[in-house]
Amino acid sequence: MQTTAKTELFTRLGMVLIGAIAGLSHWALAELLPDMVDNHRFYLLLASACFGFFVLLLVLLGELKPSEAFGVSGVLAMTAAALVYWHSGRFTDVDQQFDVPFAFVAWAVLLKLGAPFGAAVVKGRVRDYTYLFDTAWGIVVRYLAAWVFVGLFWALLMLSNELLGIVGITIIEDLLGYDVVPFVLTGAVLGLALAVAQDLKAYISPYLVLRLLRLLLPMLLVVVLVFIAALPVQGLSTLFGSFSAAGIVMGIAIAAITLITSALDRDNTDAISSRFMIFTTKAMALVLPVLAGLALWAIWLRVSEYGWTPERLAASIAAAFVLAYALLYAGAILRASAWADHIRQANIILALGVMGVAVLWLTPILNAEKISAQNQVNRYLTGLVQAKDFPAWELQNAWGLAGQQAATKLSDLPEDTHSQIIADLDRAAAQNKWEFNRETDTSDDLDHAQSLFESLQIHPAEATITAEALVGLATYTESWANICQEPATSNCQLMIGPFANFGEEAGIFIIPGDQSRTGVFLSELNDDGFTYARRLPLGDAVQIDDLIENITSGNWRIAPSSRQSLWVGETELSADN
Repeated sequence: MQTTAKTELFTRLGMVLIGAIAGLSHWALAELLPDMVDNHRFYLLLASACFGFFVLLLVLLGELKPSEAFGVSGVLAMTAAALVYWHSGRFTDVDQQFDVPFAFVAWAVLLKLGAPFGAAVVKGRVRDYTYLFDTAWGIVVRYLAAWVFVGLFWALLMLSNELLGIVGITIIEDLLGYDVVPFVLTGAVLGLALAVAQDLKAYISPYLVLRLLRLLLPMLLVVVLVFIAALPVQGLSTLFGSFSAAGIVMGIAIAAITLITSALDRDNTDAISSRFMIFTTKAMALVLPVLAGLALWAIWLRVSEYGWTPERLAASIAAAFVLAYALLYAGAILRASAWADHIRQANIILALGVMGVAVLWLTPILNAEKISAQNQVNRYLTGLVQAKDFPAWELQNAWGLAGQQAATKLSDLPEDTHSQIIADLDRAAAQNKWEFNRETDTSDDLDHAQSLFESLQIHPAEATITAEALVGLATYTESWANICQEPATSNCQLMIGPFANFGEEAGIFIIPGDQSRTGVFLSELNDDGFTYARRLPLGDAVQIDDLIENITSGNWRIAPSSRQSLWVGETELSADN
């Protein structure tokens, strides 16, 4: 018993020491090395290798022997760091590498999934789902518990500092004044917490988390079934018209995959056993391909309409993996026999596939910036995208050397026929993204205002209104222009006169149709043009089509209101004020 206690003590002291060294290393990377290392790519290699090594080592020391943990952590961390270093060669400035954060995501995926597989290789249990499942979930739970403890430690330390400050003792505050101390202290406490969590892994296990996750499965199934049932009624326009909507659907699909995995647990002994939960799990697995297919289709429609970008390429890859999970899960259910074991084996294969794609993303084989730049240039040259809709700033600033080479190719085009895109690329090279977008938005607002101006019937005919006067209504101009250009609603009217309170000049826009931005709107008019428009309430008996018919036939006039008002001196008070 005494030997066990000594071993436990030395283990914890070792973890505290390793944690403190990790904190010291991170402090050195943040405070010392930036001034000592001029080569930013080499600094990136050191930082990613050091951070990855200690993150893996602190958690694998509980799973493996020290020599094994050091070996696995070193190999995985250096491999991931070398791939990130290789990926950074696509950019002239290393900081651009993280403007689109998928390189960091790929690096994190390699560490997160690599840890249980690395441990399994050492143990000779690569195909042992039980070991992989326990190791992967154990890492997550122990790290969460350890960081909660670190948070509590710092909260208690800050309270202790305040308490001692009441009696004039500032030792804690003085120590924390040294920049290195918070790093070393955090690392040491994290190491201690992980050591205790590993010693008590029978208690600090994924068991509770997995049981809680299972409870969410029936609720999510009901939500998904309602969503699928409502699609034929509501239509697909909302889903396919929004990249964020596709992301929500894919997020729900990923949540469903996680819940199915938690329900099946490490093996059949610990898996769900009630008929209701088995039915729920199978039902979720069978409807999962619908969600995954909708998400992939929605993303593909966006790609077809707007072309490739690194974000859309990453989203497409993620959606393809979600669909692969969904099809394998549904296929396992349809096979009936040993369906749970088939899903578990599918999880191993697909996890390795995710790691493989993460590796490819960091190599020239899957160069997202080059793919995106070439695709966007080809779309422009073939007329699929106009210069005003071309991602000029991203090409020039965010897509690395491939984007800059593509920008140079476009800048060499004849200026007489490609003046706008050349000018946009020049602006993109000289401006930050906010400045570039502000000028672009102003230009777009004027284009929309011009389109709306050309589709309006303005009364009286002698009114001197220009398209520039409509720019202030940028919230409405694009949608109104689209509505007013449709044959069925091509009678949009603009009435100019002293409609506002106290006789100011104003405009009344009459936009026919049954969309959310149709109706009658009042907007005051000043020297800079129209200001923000507000919808005027109409009675149920008033039909917009009747208003337009009377206006076009000349049956209209500008006259004082017939409503009763309270006059106080020369001031009129009414419900319209």
